[in-house]
Amino acid sequence: MIRFSRSYYLLLFATSVLMGCKKEFSKFYERPESLGPPIYQQLEQKGNFKHLLSAVDKAGYKPILSETGWWTLFAPTDAAFERFYQENNINGDDALSDSLATAIVKYALVYNAYREDQLSNYQTTDNTVIAEGMAFKRKTAYYDGVNQQGDDVHSKTIATNRNVLSRASGNVFTNNSNYKEGDNNNKYIPYFTDKFLATKNLTAADYTSFYPNASAFNGFSVANAQVDPTYKNVEAENGIIHAVDRVITPLNSLDQYINRNSQYSDFAKLLDSLRYYSVNAYVTHQNQVATGSSDSVYVKGYDGRLAFSANNENYQTPGVSSFINTLAQKESWSMMAPTNAALAAYRAKILGKYNNTFFGSTPASILIDFLNSHMWPDALWPSQFSTNPNYLEENASISINNVVDKKVLSNGIFYGVNEANKANVFRTVYGVPYLDPKASMTYNAFKDLGTGIKAYTLQPGVRQTILVMPDNVLAAAGWRYNESSASGSNTAWGYKSASSSSYSHSPIHKENIMAMISTGVLLTPTAELTSFAGEGIVETKNGAYIKYKNGKIQTSGTLDTGVDLNITSSDNSSINGSVYYVDGLLSFTEKNVGDQIEKLATLYPANYSLFLQLLKDGGTDVYNETTKAVTGVKTGTDYKYTFFIPSNAAITQAVKDGVLSGNTSTGVLKKTKDLRAPDFELIRKFVLYHIVNGESIASDGKKTDSYLTLLQADDGSPTLLSVSNDPGDLTVIGYHNSNAKVIEAASNQLGNRSVIHSINNYLDYNKN
Repeated sequence: MIRFSRSYYLLLFATSVLMGCKKEFSKFYERPESLGPPIYQQLEQKGNFKHLLSAVDKAGYKPILSETGWWTLFAPTDAAFERFYQENNINGDDALSDSLATAIVKYALVYNAYREDQLSNYQTTDNTVIAEGMAFKRKTAYYDGVNQQGDDVHSKTIATNRNVLSRASGNVFTNNSNYKEGDNNNKYIPYFTDKFLATKNLTAADYTSFYPNASAFNGFSVANAQVDPTYKNVEAENGIIHAVDRVITPLNSLDQYINRNSQYSDFAKLLDSLRYYSVNAYVTHQNQVATGSSDSVYVKGYDGRLAFSANNENYQTPGVSSFINTLAQKESWSMMAPTNAALAAYRAKILGKYNNTFFGSTPASILIDFLNSHMWPDALWPSQFSTNPNYLEENASISINNVVDKKVLSNGIFYGVNEANKANVFRTVYGVPYLDPKASMTYNAFKDLGTGIKAYTLQPGVRQTILVMPDNVLAAAGWRYNESSASGSNTAWGYKSASSSSYSHSPIHKENIMAMISTGVLLTPTAELTSFAGEGIVETKNGAYIKYKNGKIQTSGTLDTGVDLNITSSDNSSINGSVYYVDGLLSFTEKNVGDQIEKLATLYPANYSLFLQLLKDGGTDVYNETTKAVTGVKTGTDYKYTFFIPSNAAITQAVKDGVLSGNTSTGVLKKTKDLRAPDFELIRKFVLYHIVNGESIASDGKKTDSYLTLLQADDGSPTLLSVSNDPGDLTVIGYHNSNAKVIEAASNQLGNRSVIHSINNYLDYNKN
């Protein structure tokens, strides 16, 4: 008996395992029985793609589709070609030019192989599916390349494959090409599936809106062609075939479409006025090798302040320099272009103060905003026309009924419209100084995001009233705006006093001019102010107040000069309010509030004179008679106060009630020379409790709440007043239900960041 070693048996076992694995390996990697021959051969076998195969031969793609690659082919049938030939007066395959054949074949070829269910999925660069049902485009093998017939200066051009970058230094913008060498800017082909429509909350009507002459939507279309349900998802050795019932030629880009349609020629001129050229050595060399021409090739893009470059075939998130090369599968730009007649009508409306110029003499930002209001950062579908915001984050002001032409193009969705879209920067009160060359300083303040004016005035649904100081008024008072003077320590805002020969630029000047211009933004959200013919008081955007009477306007600053402002003209064209031009500065006082109280004590002695005496009697803990500063009351734009000043009769009653020192029978205040420490403390508490800290309140019916006062209780806790406010009827309530009414005839007086009222009673500050 032959004996074998243990190692021998192990070898036999290992051999048998390896043989089994080899069989499994071969079985796994062997050609699937369902896999057909390469694309070209399958089309030959099918028999109804003779015209397509002729085009493939002319394009030189027979070797590619016969052997290698991994493609999706949207294959037009013979019937599709025969329709195409008839519609384009082409007399059969022989009459089809090589260039057109190449375009048809390359545009029908999508990189990588996709079944119908895969086409609707967005894939990342590593082919990970992260958004099912979100995709409706794929990159094709077709690209335009170099335009050999550019303009007189740029004889050879190529479309940019990235959005132009724009860098800002103050108001100066510099464009920089972001072109990436080696990217051919391939065009994309759109398709629509039931899965995509459902995911995006669209319907077949969205599709047929763009393709009214296409066959009935059957759940899977490519541009205006329907996919044959009996010959789709056909697996080939080198890809997948989907038969389609139309020949699809390369779609125009947004840039190409508007430049090739005369009805949008004026819009195209505006867009082209912002084109940006950059010579490119790499493309120049490639073109020289291909054509023998030594001419420079320029990359053509558009100003980086626009939402996108309309000739860029690669989707790029607007305003973002980074690029994701698969994002175009699910994202798309959109653009509206007004017809020439619509553009002319809108231009006449918004550029009247620029003599209806063709944007040539306006600031560049006006044209940028106009174009951006017609540009969308994503796909604008017909059913979502009024709800999807544009690049300016505004919904369309026009409706789908204004659309006269619509297309799905290679890099975006296009709408031709018979009425220009109306941007909020033009149609609201913000637009009045923006579109007025005589109010440029007001506009420069409005657009400064630090003021908050732009965001407030751009609201179409919030009623606005604006007071504007024209440039000539500001210039006469010594103000200017000069961007070239801005630096790390200075601002563009400059001031020159009457005694100075030069301007000074500093942050304090900016703060002062912003305060004045903000004073012109009145808070009238419910249209409570329709004219300045009557009499009233209105709060401003910066928390100050203005008063008006019979067309005259007062600010805390005009009270110093004694000269009221007059309205010189008005503009009622805005959808959200009115703008009034004034003949002087919306100035603010820099005097301490005691100065105004002293004036009021003279004008209304029965209302303010005894309170002024209390201020003076209270000593330095209450009032500085030299500076006229009330203790605890600060100046500056960050502070606001309301003074509820008891009338003489109310102070007399406070003395009788023992709240203030004096004769309790007559109510006469104790003489100044007789006051002692306890008396000073009573005055201090009395004065400070009648001053609201942090809010200015007018008797306009708007502010009703509890407010902090300047007084702290003995235990250090804050004290409060309550305000009940109806127009012309303001009641103030202190502790123990002590209350007083504002005496209207002597109230609503303007002080430094303060509103001053006379009240008919005093308020109890004792919490216990």
